[in-house]
Amino acid sequence: MQEYIRGATLSIWLRSGAQESWAAAERGVPGNRSACPAQFRARMNQLAETGRLRSPDHMNHEGDGIYAIKATCGLRAYGWHSSYKGRRAFIISHVVLKSRQRLDPADKARALTARAEFDAESTRARRSTGEPQ
Repeated sequence: MQEYIRGATLSIWLRSGAQESWAAAERGVPGNRSACPAQFRARMNQLAETGRLRSPDHMNHEGDGIYAIKATCGLRAYGWHSSYKGRRAFIISHVVLKSRQRLDPADKARALTARAEFDAESTRARRSTGEPQ
C-alpha cells in the first residue's frame, strides 16, 4: 500500500492497483481535463484534514461500509474507513470514471474484495507482531 495523503485527521492510502486505475480514469475525463482532477484531489485533501466530506455531494455511502469520494465530472474513488499504522485511515481500493450516478455492482464487489484482503493482511500482521486483536 502507498500513502497518498497524511492529513491532520487521517491518512489516505492506495491499495495495490489503485494508482493505475486512478490514472486510467483521469485519462477518460472529458472537456477541461485539469479542473476535475484538481477538484478530486482537493476533496481528498479535505477528507484527510477534516475526516469528513459533505454528503451526498462529495461522498456517498454505498452500503456495507463502502464509500465513494466523488467529483462532478464522474471520477469516483471507492474505499472504506479503517485504521492503519496506528492512524485513522481511508483506504482506496480503486478509482473509476462513471457515466451515471448509480453504483455499478462490480465496483462495490471489487471494493469489498479489497477490504477483505486488507482485513486478512492486517490480522496476519497483528498476529506476527503479537499485537492484541
